[in-house]
Amino acid sequence: MNYNIEQYRQWLTENITLTDAYSPASLRMLTYHLLRGQNYRLVTEKNTKDKLLLTYVWLSDIVNDAKNEYGENWQTELVSDLFSIRSRTPEQKNLLYWLIGLTAKTSVNLGVSTRDIPSVMTDLLAHVKSLFDQIGRQNQIDDTWLLLMAGSATLNIRGSEKSKIGKVLEKVMIRSILSILGLVENVNFWINIDRDLEVDREADAEIATNRGRIRVEVGLISSGNQEVTEDKISRVGRNGIILFDKVGQRTRIYQTAERHAVKLVQIRNNQPLVEIYRHIRPLVEQNINLIEPPTLEQDIWQKISELPDQVFSIEGLH
Repeated sequence: MNYNIEQYRQWLTENITLTDAYSPASLRMLTYHLLRGQNYRLVTEKNTKDKLLLTYVWLSDIVNDAKNEYGENWQTELVSDLFSIRSRTPEQKNLLYWLIGLTAKTSVNLGVSTRDIPSVMTDLLAHVKSLFDQIGRQNQIDDTWLLLMAGSATLNIRGSEKSKIGKVLEKVMIRSILSILGLVENVNFWINIDRDLEVDREADAEIATNRGRIRVEVGLISSGNQEVTEDKISRVGRNGIILFDKVGQRTRIYQTAERHAVKLVQIRNNQPLVEIYRHIRPLVEQNINLIEPPTLEQDIWQKISELPDQVFSIEGLH
């Protein structure tokens, strides 16, 4: 059977805002949203929904083609056909699990291996037919099965998108901010600091100062996870910086930060460039001429556009 893999890939390539969410161009655009105090998730969420909608169309085409080719038992025949393919594409591998209402990750948790899929399908199909017989909806099995596949695809796509982009963007954002302010990586600031004998916790960045270094942590978390921000306060030390998306109205993290002499910088509806500039200006080495940051949107975009692609490269980030 023809799975139209190339057409599906073409849809994703030509119709997704961030075709490669980890490309320098995509990360540059997302950083621009953050430095304007905006919610970057609105961009990535649109991206995710586009992927989901195009995937649903692809799955719908596959189900229709399978019904035309195999008839009533299209589910089991489709599994058999996929098993006959010696070198399955990533899309076909996902499809095998989606057909039985699972993702690859969920199947591992359930102890279901790829070779178990045919027997799982047989049992599942018998169960679904019995269930729909009981409620008198036998004619809706195929429609519901498509929804089952789409639900598994949703878990798959949303899980992979959410788990990666945030951490990468955190490191790229602080690198961009410090570069715009005139600091030089591996000279005046460092990214991805590992734990060592002196400090037993990693840091997103460190900035050279007159008396050593200050630590920087970034947390692009929602207001419902403010305990993560609280944990970072004890990690950065005196004069350290924590950038975060936003926190709830009843939070007490500002009082906690004040006791520890830690600078909190909210990103949402704020000017993180200006806040960090004002904080580090009296702290950085005297021979460093900090560049006063722009405040207007067009000027911020100009500064971000002038940064080399290397600033937005994910190489070496984790």
